[in-house]
Amino acid sequence: METWDKLPLNLMDELAEKETYRRDVYRPIYSLHKWWARRPGSTFRCLSLAAMTDEDITKDDILTERTTGTHDGLYLDSYHDEINPNDEHIDRDVTVLDPFSGGGTSLVESNRLGADVIGYELNPVAWWTEKKSMDDVDLDVFEREFDRILEETRNELGKYYTTIDPKTEQECEVLYYFQSQQIPCLTCDEQVQLFPRYQLAKTKKTRPGILYCPNQDCNDRIIELGDRNRGLDEGTEITATNGRTVTVSEDGNEVCPNCGYEFDPNDGTYGYSKYTCSNGHKHDVKETLQRLDEKPKFDRFAVQYIDPYGDKQFKEFSEDDAERVEKARNKFEEVRDDLPIPNQKLPDTSSRTGTGRLKNYNYNKFDELFTDRHLLTFGLLMKKAKAVREKEFENANSRNISEFLITTVSNSLEYHGRLVKWHYGQSKSGHVFERHAFIPRVQPIEGNPLNHEGNSNALQNFFNKVYEGKLFCKRPFEKIKNRKKGEVEQFYVESESIQESRVTALNCSTAERLNEEDESVDYVITDPPYYDNVQYSTLADYFYVWLRECLKDQYEEFKPEHVPTAREIIANKAANKDEEFFVESLANVFSECYRVLKQDGEMVFTYHHNENEAWSVILEALIQSGFTVTGAYPVQSEMPNNPHISELDNAEYDILVYANKEQVDEEITLTELRQNLFFELQDMAAKERERHDDLSKADLGVILRGKCMYYYSRHYPNVYSKGEQAGIDEALETVDSIIEQVLEGSVNLPASIDSISEAYAAFVQRGPEGYDDLNKQLLAKNLNVSDLEDEKLVKGPRDTKDPVSADERVHHIERKLNQSGNGSQQTLGGDDVDSDALLDIDKVQYLYHLYKTDQNTSEYLSEWKSDDLQELAEFLADATGDDRYKNVMEMSLSQF
Repeated sequence: METWDKLPLNLMDELAEKETYRRDVYRPIYSLHKWWARRPGSTFRCLSLAAMTDEDITKDDILTERTTGTHDGLYLDSYHDEINPNDEHIDRDVTVLDPFSGGGTSLVESNRLGADVIGYELNPVAWWTEKKSMDDVDLDVFEREFDRILEETRNELGKYYTTIDPKTEQECEVLYYFQSQQIPCLTCDEQVQLFPRYQLAKTKKTRPGILYCPNQDCNDRIIELGDRNRGLDEGTEITATNGRTVTVSEDGNEVCPNCGYEFDPNDGTYGYSKYTCSNGHKHDVKETLQRLDEKPKFDRFAVQYIDPYGDKQFKEFSEDDAERVEKARNKFEEVRDDLPIPNQKLPDTSSRTGTGRLKNYNYNKFDELFTDRHLLTFGLLMKKAKAVREKEFENANSRNISEFLITTVSNSLEYHGRLVKWHYGQSKSGHVFERHAFIPRVQPIEGNPLNHEGNSNALQNFFNKVYEGKLFCKRPFEKIKNRKKGEVEQFYVESESIQESRVTALNCSTAERLNEEDESVDYVITDPPYYDNVQYSTLADYFYVWLRECLKDQYEEFKPEHVPTAREIIANKAANKDEEFFVESLANVFSECYRVLKQDGEMVFTYHHNENEAWSVILEALIQSGFTVTGAYPVQSEMPNNPHISELDNAEYDILVYANKEQVDEEITLTELRQNLFFELQDMAAKERERHDDLSKADLGVILRGKCMYYYSRHYPNVYSKGEQAGIDEALETVDSIIEQVLEGSVNLPASIDSISEAYAAFVQRGPEGYDDLNKQLLAKNLNVSDLEDEKLVKGPRDTKDPVSADERVHHIERKLNQSGNGSQQTLGGDDVDSDALLDIDKVQYLYHLYKTDQNTSEYLSEWKSDDLQELAEFLADATGDDRYKNVMEMSLSQF
């Protein structure tokens, strides 16, 4: 049985979705420290189980759902007495290598099953995260030392995070300080306070809504809405406490009950990077800061705190609050030189996701991203955590305890600083990396990390994450929903644990040269870098610069000023790293993996990218290194409502790619490849549908493509077309046409029809579908959704993409006609089409539009009409039920 045949694919997607939604609940070890693009631990557990078990084990043995709704299998207990008696079906005496180990997911899951693990990771923050994930720790000592330094810091600095409750005049603990950027209008020099809206909290059943009055002369600008969850109606009369009566002029407006000022709570002074002063002048924030050569300046205007009765309240920022801020600033200046605070400048990186945006706002150094009060607090916490290494404990390593404390403080930084905004809907703070980018905020929130409330930004919360994560290492568990009962069941796996002793090596270095001997590794399980995707090295600097202050004397990995990027494998033109660099570097790593992998070993990796060009590139690197692709399967990777996924139209699925060292020297032509594959793929499609009842056609297409690449890579480089060696792009084009013939409802159009038109025709035939399903379909044609969007061929939100009709595309087509003059197509037959060249679908739809609107089609019909174009028109007529598509093509010139 092939390894991938053991995968319970139908259950893996559900496990992955649950885990990515609440990783801290389902896999708490992966909340130990921030790292990006983590693949689900449940997926890698299944991959490891499938690899390490013998051929007698089936997918149902790994995980199955019983009729009662409960689940059973090795996934829930790898020492299962009935399935795996005496542990005879799992080979735990193996070594697993991950050359791109990231946050360590593959290593942790393999370690837990008993394998020895080896990791390579260039980024020190990721390397540190995976190291601490598998390092042992005495939890009792760790907890005791954390409690001590937190209490000491509260005693020293807690007074700077307090306020006076206006009703009782008692001192209370603050949770959040609200800040707003102040900026002078470029036209009239008015000081504008930037408010995207005037809402601080949305009305919920459990709490009142809170607004902030825009009137600067109001003596109480905090407005409590009670249980009202919508604005006032036009014509409503409101009498303010100052005696003024106001008649509401427009539905949805609010009236301040204290001063009588009427305003729209959703219409602030800032939106879409621009501000508007009271005189109506509108300017860009970035442009204003650059012309003034100034950094953003912020004023605190409101406070959320815990009143003497334990309830959360809002109040205006007062003079007393300002005095506490000033005292904290003075204290910071007094002790700054004794605190481990980063002083590095921001590196020059991308304006899209890196520090470019920050520099556009004139931020120059990392410490400028925090208030003085935060620098004082985190500096003191880091100092105390670092000092623990000098202590002596009876049963614990003091350096190790210190490192876990440092990790805890570092992890909390994501929820603090000037890049954190307030979410008024949930009445809570966000975090720095809600998007995978540095985004300057005009209304940042300053949280109190020392608070006793235990909210999302409290340091106590981040200790709990580390503690629960390491507890999971000692006593791991699985959670899975019982659909019959409608509840999540938890299964402790008493026989497993994650142990430091099984870590053979963790290398903070590139994997382009591995330290291991030839054929010394049983499995390579990894998640390669993302072609031209997000540069996580840049984002990781946010944590690195703080960690470095505490670790540079102990670890060479933290000596450099910033995260090293010279050998980071990514396609990035700004860093002079093109596709050639990416392929060459990736091939270097894969070649080394090939060298150290045992002859009967196996490589499996997940890849997450919605650009098909990236898939071609990574397959090229894999095949060039000597591997043979043996299979490919799509699985869930990130939760659908992840903002990075849903708003950017990224793919939310991974593709599992399997490879081994099997090779055949004999030559083969693409024609022979096509002949060999056609009937085998038909049989394979039938078997896959039998194995997976709910397998979509898009997913089946991915699986069939994996089989095609198996045959190509098995014979590589001895694959020929017309007497010349066939490259991967040509091979993909060949297998794509085979897959379309095999799949039900395939589009059988002439080869001369361009690929975008053919893909659109198939889309029309299938009807509306979600972004991911559409993208999987396009994968078989080496296209992606953006290709259709660029041609105005697809519309709609992520969950429902629709084909765009001919009438809706008329202006787009006419623009092309005007630019090209005669409307002739510049490229044909599936070649890359110039952005202004007419597609075949453009011609058919434009003729259809002219015919439908009783306009003369003779000029274009005489130029464009062909048998192949007529076939496309007839296909669209059948797919849409609109015979006018073929009627216009059947007209003769004599009819005009």
